Amino acid sequence: MPQVSPRIMSILDQVEEAVVDLPDVRTLPRECYADAEFYEFEKEAVFARSWLCLGRADTVPNPGDFVRIDVGDEPLVIVRDQNMDIRVVSAVCAHRGHIVCEGTGNTGKLFRCPLHAWAYGLDGRLLAAPSMSKTVPMDVLKSEAYLAPLKVELWNGFIFANMDPNAAPLRPSLHKLEKVFAPYHMDEMVSMPTLDIPGNRWNWKGMLENGIEPYHTASLHITIHDFAHVRLASFADWDDDDGAIFHPTGFYHIDGGFNASERAYFPPISTLSDEDRQRVVFATMPPTLFMGAMPDYVFYYLVLPTGPETMTLRIGMCYPPETTRLPMFEHLHKATVDGIVMYNDQDTRADESVQRGMRSRFRRPGRYSYQEETLVQQNRWLLKRYRSYVDEVMGAAAPRTAAAVGDAAHAPRG
Repeated sequence: MPQVSPRIMSILDQVEEAVVDLPDVRTLPRECYADAEFYEFEKEAVFARSWLCLGRADTVPNPGDFVRIDVGDEPLVIVRDQNMDIRVVSAVCAHRGHIVCEGTGNTGKLFRCPLHAWAYGLDGRLLAAPSMSKTVPMDVLKSEAYLAPLKVELWNGFIFANMDPNAAPLRPSLHKLEKVFAPYHMDEMVSMPTLDIPGNRWNWKGMLENGIEPYHTASLHITIHDFAHVRLASFADWDDDDGAIFHPTGFYHIDGGFNASERAYFPPISTLSDEDRQRVVFATMPPTLFMGAMPDYVFYYLVLPTGPETMTLRIGMCYPPETTRLPMFEHLHKATVDGIVMYNDQDTRADESVQRGMRSRFRRPGRYSYQEETLVQQNRWLLKRYRSYVDEVMGAAAPRTAAAVGDAAHAPRG
C-alpha cells in the first residue's frame, strides 16, 4: 500500500496554511518545488489522478498514426485506431518492460515490441507472444499481459488522458472556459508541428505559474508586453470544482500580437467579436497544459516533468484552416513562433533564477499581489488533489496533520 510520510504531511500542513484568501494567502513552501520526496508524492497525487493534456487530435489523423510522449516516469503512446477513435495506452511492454515504440509515425494495425516481438493491438490487447505457449497458455497470458489503457477525452481538439480508471469526466469542470473559448472553434483549427525544449532546470509548477500570472509582465517583459499591460488584466470567478484557471488581458489596440511589431501577422479569426480581438485569454489546465488564445491563432505549452527540478517544454501553434492556405503562411508562422520563443527566453532566465532561490534555506513563503490571483486559484487546485490523495491512502476519516500521522505510525499493532 502507498504511504504518505509524516514529513510530507508536515509540508501539506504548510500548504493548508498558505492556501487561504487574499490578503493572507502565501506562496507554497520551498519543498513543493525543490524536494525529491514531494515530487514523488505529486506523481501519485496529481499526475496519476488528473486529466493530462498530451497534444492535439489532428497529430494522429489516420488509423495507426501514433505519437509517443513521456509524462514523468510514464512512457505513453497516443494512437488512432482502426475505428478512428483516439486511444492512449502505456508504451511499456508487459513482458520485460521494453518501450514498444518511439517518436511518431504509423504502426499499421499493431505495436510490436523490438525486444522479443510481442505484439499488441492498437487498443493495447496482446495479440502474439512468440515462444510463450510452452510455459503459459495464450488465453491466460492475454488476460494478464496488455498495454495498460488510459481514460481519454477530447476537448476543443486537445487530447486529455487520465491514468485513474475511476476519474470523473473532464468536460464539466471546464464549462466556464468553454464559453470563453467557443468563438475560436479550436476543434477545427490546424495544428503545426511542435517544438520541444528539453532540459529546463525548474519545477513544473514554476512553468505554469509564470504563464498564468500577469504581475511579472510589466517588469520581466517590459516594453515588448506593454501593449497587453498588466493593468488591462482581469480575473475570472473560480471554485474548487473548476478544472481550468484563466484570465483575459486586454490590448491597447485591436489585433495585438506577441512579436516585435505588437500586431497580429494573420487576419483575425472570423468568428471573434471586437472584444475578443482586443485581448488574449491565458489559461492553464493543470498539470500539463498552458495556452493562450490570440486574435489570429492559439498557442499552447505542454509541461512535461522529468524530475523534481527538471522538465521538457513542448510548444504548439494552431490556426484556422483558411489561415494555413495564405501565400505567406509558412514565413509568417515562423515569425509568430519566433515571437513566442522570444518571450519564453525571458521567462526561462526568470524560471531558472526562481528555482535556484527555491533551494535556499532562507526561502520562506511570501505574500501574493492582487495581480497574482490566478496563482491562488492554481494552488487551491493543487491542494484539493493533495487532500484527495491523502484521504484515499489513509482513509477519509484519517487526520491530515503531520503530528497525527506520526502518532499513527507509532501506534501499537494488534
